[in-house]
Amino acid sequence: MAETQAMREPFWELGQRIKTLRKQQNLTQQEFAAKLGVTQPTVHRWEKGAFEPDAQTLKLLAETAGASVSEFRYGRDGGSQRLTTVTAYVGAGGEVFALNGGASGTRDEVEAPPDDSLSIIALRVRGDSLYPVYSDGDILFYSRDLQAHGVDVANCAGRDCVVKIANGPTLVKRLEIGGSRGQFTLVSYNAAPVMNTRLEWASPVRWVKRR
Repeated sequence: MAETQAMREPFWELGQRIKTLRKQQNLTQQEFAAKLGVTQPTVHRWEKGAFEPDAQTLKLLAETAGASVSEFRYGRDGGSQRLTTVTAYVGAGGEVFALNGGASGTRDEVEAPPDDSLSIIALRVRGDSLYPVYSDGDILFYSRDLQAHGVDVANCAGRDCVVKIANGPTLVKRLEIGGSRGQFTLVSYNAAPVMNTRLEWASPVRWVKRR
């Protein structure tokens, strides 16, 4: 019996394209994973449609398939330009604060990055807490989808991420492996690192729109 739309994972169609690409190369999931520098369970989750590859890997997959990133990610009819709302800002200490909109009720909207999912979230940097890597007014984009998967070490380690500390704030930090299993060190640009902390989730910064 064909799988119904209601039963499908959120990235089912993308997963089918990844699976087709792998089979066209006559590779097992393990071999395909090794070629891309990820783990076999990661490829399995992609093909199942549970979550999508990061931007760099998605670009590599599209190039391998001989398609644009937009076409590979969305299919032949997808990828139209759209706007997304800035929902939070990054303030002192790299902490993320939700925006409630201005007094006039106007929304801060920016052009969404190309070739990304509908779950993209935009944050605006305020001040110089992330300088010199990010400046006041820069927009950082990350994916809400990855929040459901905790911390994907393969995609997050050594990268700038939006992270939610267990029972604590949401921050923008570079994520490094901590001293014990399940612990991580959060590296700042203008402050001491946060050592050996536990996270609820982490999602890499996927795109940056400079002011």
